[in-house]
Amino acid sequence: MLPANAKIVKCPFCGERKELLNLASGNTFGAKHWSDQKMIAPMLPRVSPVQKCPACGKYYLEYKQHYKEGDDWSSERGELSYQEWKEAYEQLKADKSIKRDDMQVIRHHIIMAFNDEYYRNSDTPAPAREEAFFVEIINVYIASNKWNSQNMLFKAELYREAGEMKKCEEVLSQISTKSMKEFELKIYDMIKAKMTNGDKKVFQIC
Repeated sequence: MLPANAKIVKCPFCGERKELLNLASGNTFGAKHWSDQKMIAPMLPRVSPVQKCPACGKYYLEYKQHYKEGDDWSSERGELSYQEWKEAYEQLKADKSIKRDDMQVIRHHIIMAFNDEYYRNSDTPAPAREEAFFVEIINVYIASNKWNSQNMLFKAELYREAGEMKKCEEVLSQISTKSMKEFELKIYDMIKAKMTNGDKKVFQIC
């Protein structure tokens, strides 16, 4: 991993500047991959696509902001907690200028952040209220996404994480395993086994 000079972005609401991590190069050595599509790569850290302004507390899409290069590097990624992702979602979904694809990115990050909060880093059962919100986000994500043979396995996984085991089974039954690569077949079998056991927790793939 080779850091570059920081990206300096400006809050579109109050003008507060923020220095963010910028990489000249990186790699996926030692990366961990999870069933919710989260990748944790020590040598390829990523800046959060949504940033929280440290001054006014509002949220904005990082890629939409004009930026300039700093004089030195920064390790700041602007990572959000699960509760902050929820706040960002409430703010940004009311903004009519936010595109559908951007909202899908936000929903996906809420899914991953929920798993971080309750399952990936601990084994604390989610409160019923949070569980209901999580399931709602998954259902909206599924309804808003374009599904094809390339990503149907992820659709099945999302239904499993939502506890919708029958829907997970229906999607899996629509997937042909004949042309699957060995790695994809491994994931398919893991999803199916956990579905059969009624297990809805996110799991590490490799």
